[in-house]
Amino acid sequence: MRDIAVTALYAVVVALLLRVFVLAAYEIPSHSMEETLLPGDYIIVSKLAFVFRDMQRGDIITFKYRDTVNSDRHELFVKRIVGLPGDTLLFTPDGIIVNGTPLLTPPEAKIPTSPLLPSMKSGARIVVGKDSVFVVGDNRRNSFDSRYWGGVSLEDITGTPLFIYWSHGPSTSNPLPHIRWERVFNGIH
Repeated sequence: MRDIAVTALYAVVVALLLRVFVLAAYEIPSHSMEETLLPGDYIIVSKLAFVFRDMQRGDIITFKYRDTVNSDRHELFVKRIVGLPGDTLLFTPDGIIVNGTPLLTPPEAKIPTSPLLPSMKSGARIVVGKDSVFVVGDNRRNSFDSRYWGGVSLEDITGTPLFIYWSHGPSTSNPLPHIRWERVFNGIH
C-alpha cells in the first residue's frame, strides 16, 4: 500500500512540474486563427520552445495580452509572428512586406488592413520595437492583433502551440457541433 501512495505522490509532483514549467493546455475561443486553429480546438503549448531556439517569422505563439484599461487583467492570445525586433513592415492591399520582401501568407489570410486605425491603412509602415514582435491572426479580417494595439513584448510570450489534443464544434461538412476527429493530434504550424 505504501508503494502505491509513493508512486501516486511522484506522479502528482511530476504532473505539477510539467504543468507549471513545461506544458500548458488551452481552448481556442475565437475565429482569429482560422483555418490553422478553430474555435473549440484544445491545444498543448510548449513553454520551453524558445529556450532552445530563436523565434522566427511565421512561428505561432501564445502570449499574455495586457488589457490597457484594467492592467491587472490578462488574456491569453494565440497569433502568428510576422515581424521580429527591428523589422520594417509595410502594409499593402496584397499583403505584408517585411524588410522589402513580401511575406508569404496562409492562403486563407485576408487583406491585412485595419478599419479602426487610420495609421494601419494600406501603405502604413511600422518598425517593430527592439523588445517586441508584431503578430497577426491567420484570419486577417477577423483578428484583434498587433495592427490594433502594437507589438507584443518578448516578456509576455508564454510559449508555442504544439498540437491539437481535442476539437469540438461545427465543420464544413457538418454545421452541428460535433467532435472533429480529423483535427485531433494534428501538429500546429
